This record gives sequence, structure tokens and C-alpha cells, in this order.
Amino acid sequence: MTAWKTKDNNMQIVLLISRDIKTTTVWDILFKQKNYCVIHETSPRHALQAARLLAPALIIVDLDLPGAERISLCRDLRRTTNGALLLLAPQSNADEISEYYCAGIDERLSPTISPNALLNKSLAWLTRNQYIAPRMNSVRVYA
Repeated sequence: MTAWKTKDNNMQIVLLISRDIKTTTVWDILFKQKNYCVIHETSPRHALQAARLLAPALIIVDLDLPGAERISLCRDLRRTTNGALLLLAPQSNADEISEYYCAGIDERLSPTISPNALLNKSLAWLTRNQYIAPRMNSVRVYA
């Protein structure tokens, strides 16, 4: 696990969870050019620890795991942050995709997405989350 304290408290953290070093190197460069703090993890266990400690504004999951493990990881990551959770997963059936969304992902993307397209989607999610105040307590609505 990697921990990094920044001088700028306003710097948003992006957590990349992937074993593909070539791809994450490209993503790392692109996010750092946009002044984001980038943390890279290769294992689900270390990724969960990093997410709990750092509460990233964006998490990108690109791990080749069996469906049930990937869904469980997404569910566990969602419990750690209100930030955006993007999942890179191959095309699957509608039921499995529905389970990903129920587990808390914000968007499922194709693993073949270009680095620039991923950066643009990520920046849109990061910008959106800056303007949405996190809800810490449940809200009671009366009819």
C-alpha cells in the first residue's frame, strides 16, 4: 500500500486499482497533469486499505476477478467513500451489470476504453462530485 500526504489539502485523490502497469502508468501521467494525487494499488486488500485511509474522490477498478469477487470488491469500496466509483469490466449479461450498480458503482466502462476517454469521463465525475455535498446521515422524507 502507498500512502502520500500532500501539501495542498484541496488536491483530490484518484485511486487506481489495476495490475496492468502499462495502462496505469499512462493514467497516472494524465491525472497528474490535471493536478490530481494518484495512488495505485494492485491487490483488492491493499486497495480497500487505501480507500479507507484516503477516502478518494475517484476510484477506478480494472482487475480481472471473477464476477462475484468483483461485485464484492465494489460493494466494499463503496462503503469507504462517497466519491465516484468507475468499473472497467468486459461486456456481461444484464443481471451481472445490474449487480454492479447495486453494489455501488457509478459507471461500468469497457476495458478497451482509450486513456483520453477515461480521463474525460473521470474529470466529469470529479467535477460533478465537487458540487454535490456528501450525505452523511439518512434523510427522512415526509409525505
